Amino acid sequence: MVTKSIDSHVQDEREDKEGDDDSVEVDGDSEESYTSGVGDEEVHEYQEVTDEPEWDKDSFDGREYHSSDDQREYEDKDFERRARFYRRTVIETKGFFEATDEFPPYLWAGIATLPGLDDDLEEGLTVRQFLANMTSLCLDKYNKHKGFNVKLEHVLRANFDPGGSTTYYITFAARESDSPGAPLVEYQAKVAWSGGKTYPILCRPTSPPKMVEGDGGDQLKEVAKVMEESS
Repeated sequence: MVTKSIDSHVQDEREDKEGDDDSVEVDGDSEESYTSGVGDEEVHEYQEVTDEPEWDKDSFDGREYHSSDDQREYEDKDFERRARFYRRTVIETKGFFEATDEFPPYLWAGIATLPGLDDDLEEGLTVRQFLANMTSLCLDKYNKHKGFNVKLEHVLRANFDPGGSTTYYITFAARESDSPGAPLVEYQAKVAWSGGKTYPILCRPTSPPKMVEGDGGDQLKEVAKVMEESS
């Protein structure tokens, strides 16, 4: 199965750390989960999706990070600082974060950056293409509900929360018109993948809006800044 290939790509690294006490996670999106203790952390093991997720409902809405609520301590104080920074970043970006060296060196559970987007999952299918297929379904639903005609250009990056139902947080470049000269705008798609099926959750422009520059789409500028520079 495709997601087994993706999950194991990161899960193998997590299992290498199984004996370590210093691990970190942020709760995922499944409301049907149970936990088992690993060191000082909890690992969420997710049940498969049985119902269509409610469209355009973000499980991160209303969640805020408060340092006073984050009382988990580690012997390694630098790791503790990194763990708290990771947890705050996940909540503030609603899962659509960009990886940084300020994160802990490894994660046992929770949302992780998906590596190797151009690696092959199976013959004729790369990770990036698999993500684009899921994004297309999510974008089609977004266009139908909004009456828009946003076009997917390419996937920029992705995070995922593996489990029985894997949640993907996909950031992609899109054009908001049919014109080939239309600017590339950064969008977000959130989907669940379970039992070989894709379940769209939400699709939206990145907030604040960002334009994507360059063929690779790795250089980003806020729309307001671009407009200011051109005026």
